[in-house]
Amino acid sequence: MDHFGYDQYLVRKKILSLLGAQFHIYNANEELVMFSQMKAFKLKEDIRLYNDEGMSQELLTIKARNVIDFSATYDVHDALTGEHV
Repeated sequence: MDHFGYDQYLVRKKILSLLGAQFHIYNANEELVMFSQMKAFKLKEDIRLYNDEGMSQELLTIKARNVIDFSATYDVHDALTGEHV
């Protein structure tokens, strides 16, 4: 499955999760193409995108460069190759 080949995505956030924010990312046909679970109370954002809810394969890593920055700069890396995207 080409996770990044779609023209549009629908992102749904699960409300009231004790473990942190959960995001389900769907294609136009409402098929789940990616999943993210962000840990609560982190000072420096570290977002990981996975291929499914089981988090069996990490696809992208998105990290903020600084701690608590309102106009943050993020670095995005391919989780498989480590290549900067």
